[in-house]
Amino acid sequence: MKRSLGFFGAVCLLVPFCFAQEAGIPRFVVGPPGNTELAAYRQMIERPEEWAKLRPHVGALLFSARWLNEQYPDDGDLKTAMTSLQKIGVPIELEVGALKEWTKSGEKTYHAQTKDWDRIIRAGGDVRWLAMDEPFINSREHQKVTQENNRDMEFAADETVVFMELVRKNYPNVLIGDIEGFPYLSADELIRFIDLLQAKLKAKGVRGLDFFRVDTNWMNFVARNIKGDWNDLKKIENHCRKIGLPCSVIYWASSYPAAERQGTADDRTWYVGMMQMAYDYDFMGGKPDQYVIESWVGAPKRTLPETDPFSFTGGALDFVERFLLERPNPKK
Repeated sequence: MKRSLGFFGAVCLLVPFCFAQEAGIPRFVVGPPGNTELAAYRQMIERPEEWAKLRPHVGALLFSARWLNEQYPDDGDLKTAMTSLQKIGVPIELEVGALKEWTKSGEKTYHAQTKDWDRIIRAGGDVRWLAMDEPFINSREHQKVTQENNRDMEFAADETVVFMELVRKNYPNVLIGDIEGFPYLSADELIRFIDLLQAKLKAKGVRGLDFFRVDTNWMNFVARNIKGDWNDLKKIENHCRKIGLPCSVIYWASSYPAAERQGTADDRTWYVGMMQMAYDYDFMGGKPDQYVIESWVGAPKRTLPETDPFSFTGGALDFVERFLLERPNPKK
């Protein structure tokens, strides 16, 4: 049985100018820390007045379904939260698994998660996008599939096709993208994977990816001399544009974990690292179709208010004003 997408998803079936249908993916997405103890999601949902200036620029709030359900274990509270998101006009993107460390099957991974998705949708959650969390990397790291002759790439593509086919059938109005890590996977590997996955989807008559998202651990090539650089990230972006696939890039404080190990990390560290990536990639001509600010490092500790420059929303607002809004012409 095909799942409903809640009130806004139903509207998308009827209204041709609905945001998700016309725009594909939003220009700007935010995903605050998912730690239950930080309660970042709850703060943003329950205190929208404290990020009122940022809010009009946010095309989606990015969640893990598990994190969201953990923060709202009561069905009534979850419904209230989803109603609040509807009122402020912020739709939902869910980060999901297609292949994970706990399964070698795209089908099993799919069925293990739909209960969490459906609970959010039943509560009125306006779920418009799913972002698959690194199926290629999970194939290489956890499925014990040899890299010889790209068998790990083939396995990841085959199982991702199975997962996507089930999503397309049962959640037909949800858009689906893939997240992969760079430079853990090289630019050439990622480009080959994109093309292979799209070809396999086409061969099975399944609509291809709606976006491709790059998770760049930029400290690996800035400080650790691991092969890869900003030009390679731009190469991935250019390839996506060439084949008509929207390119999404995650901006985050890749420098934060090392600073935390050294005992020097705080909310300013997160802000500086996230903005450093933005400045560096912008300098190299990076202009992705979608900008995503996401944090999975337990920082910043402060989510609100946006008037605090080192809170999550404060940093996101500064990012928007510096990199997404139209900039004045430089002085001659």
